[in-house]
Amino acid sequence: MKYVVNILILSIISFSAYSQDSWDSWNKNYRETDVADLLNFEKTYADSVDQGLIEGKYYMRMDFYRFSAQFTGKKREIPDSIKASIKRVYKEYGNRDYLPLIDEIKYEYQFIIGNDTYWISMQSVLDKPFKTEVKKNDDIYLYCLFLNEHGIKGELYNSFLISEFIK
Repeated sequence: MKYVVNILILSIISFSAYSQDSWDSWNKNYRETDVADLLNFEKTYADSVDQGLIEGKYYMRMDFYRFSAQFTGKKREIPDSIKASIKRVYKEYGNRDYLPLIDEIKYEYQFIIGNDTYWISMQSVLDKPFKTEVKKNDDIYLYCLFLNEHGIKGELYNSFLISEFIK
């Protein structure tokens, strides 16, 4: 009997030690960021490129960020220019097997983050759960791809694509 109790206790301790919060892997892969600071940095960098202080005219990058936001209740169709930029950056840095998912993006949702308002696109697979779970003025936590593109003519795209959310 003592042997069975020891095995049971060892099993419980082992299970507890190896279990993780379901968001641990998301939190590990998506860095928490201050959106205003991030976008100010990207604008300053783009301005430096435009002024010739940094070599090159065209650049892009992709990263993974998470942050809090408040949903305003507004939604609109994603502009073609933003969707095209997201696709160009994702084609370069993302997993090409998932590139068709970019074509399926239909909407942007409006959020208040800090003192500013932003339109953020969402993977289409999340549109229905988002509509069901999130209401106007709800505070939520977003996990997003950040897709940045600076064109030769000076145009700057700083796009977020929602990969997941927590209410």
